[in-house]
Amino acid sequence: MSTLFIVLAFINLATLILMGSVFFSYLKSKPIFSGTSCSEKGIIYPSLSVVIPACNEEESIAKAISQLLDQDYPNFEVIVVNDRSSDRTGVILDELKIIYPQLKVVTISDLPPNWLGKNHAVYQGVKEATGEWLLFTDADVMFSPGSLKKTVKYSLENKLDHLTITPDITYKGFFYGGFISFFVMVVTGFYLISKSAGIGAFNLIKRSTYQEIGGYERLAMRPVDDVSLGKLVVLKGYKQGFGFSKGLISVKLFDNLGAMLKGIEKNQFASTNYKVLPTLAFCWFILFLHVYPYAGMFLGSEWARAMCGFSIIILVAIYYHLKKYTVVSLRYVLIHPLSAILYFWAVLNSMVKILSRGGLKWRGTVYSLEELKKHTF
Repeated sequence: MSTLFIVLAFINLATLILMGSVFFSYLKSKPIFSGTSCSEKGIIYPSLSVVIPACNEEESIAKAISQLLDQDYPNFEVIVVNDRSSDRTGVILDELKIIYPQLKVVTISDLPPNWLGKNHAVYQGVKEATGEWLLFTDADVMFSPGSLKKTVKYSLENKLDHLTITPDITYKGFFYGGFISFFVMVVTGFYLISKSAGIGAFNLIKRSTYQEIGGYERLAMRPVDDVSLGKLVVLKGYKQGFGFSKGLISVKLFDNLGAMLKGIEKNQFASTNYKVLPTLAFCWFILFLHVYPYAGMFLGSEWARAMCGFSIIILVAIYYHLKKYTVVSLRYVLIHPLSAILYFWAVLNSMVKILSRGGLKWRGTVYSLEELKKHTF
């Protein structure tokens, strides 16, 4: 048994050393976008269309749209797609149109077959767009002044076809913050491994690139539409950029930890294309890599415990490095294994619920698992 613990501790330590070194190298090349002004010398800004799907967003939409329409970008439009909202979203949009006559509002009453609601809303919004570049964002994302200029400028200077940015995430509560930190770490690792990225809060893409990859018609039944968009960009050979916000854009994902655990249900099983074995393997990997070092401090020989201690030191180093880029805080390493267990449960819960229900239930609509599987790639 002692030998087993030594082997497990060694594999864990070796994996974390490899992951940590690749992580540091990956992040080093990624830009950090702040909320400060930027030089505009020699920049001719292309026309830009901002497309925002909105379903029951009465709490945030007025502030989000106002911040966007008050941007100083020279040639842009904002298109909001009111997707079957049952709250005051429609009324608020009507009020905003009085203040901002340039605001375009598209209203959707019914969802056609073989479409997810958000994806269909974005698709309809693009049909109304006239810009050379398209920005897909959400109705709860807050933009600092100059955000549009800064990101378009960066894209032009680096000859990008697509730019996606991780937003600042606002939250309250120690355990909620710990889970968000862990979630950001996992998502960043996923982008590293897949070599593509896409974040719903900020997907800036050339219109020509969008059309070449098939647009949202290719993503009609993809719950992780943002990630899938980024994947298509890379698969088709276009140049993608991935960066982090530090004061550029912000979002409150969910009100609390319980709401987030429930809210991420739609994405977790979908990220493995609804395959059971890869999902279970991923769950095991999460437990082994992120929980075992803490448990291993009390198991096996001194050598085994020492290696687990070094694994925890590497996790501390990853947290320390990530805090320069994201909301990750070093103090959350104290509850790292608890956050990992909660995420493990969220992934399993997503799989079990979708399989038992025979489909995905999201915002009151049930989407058949059989149909969802037909649209994987």
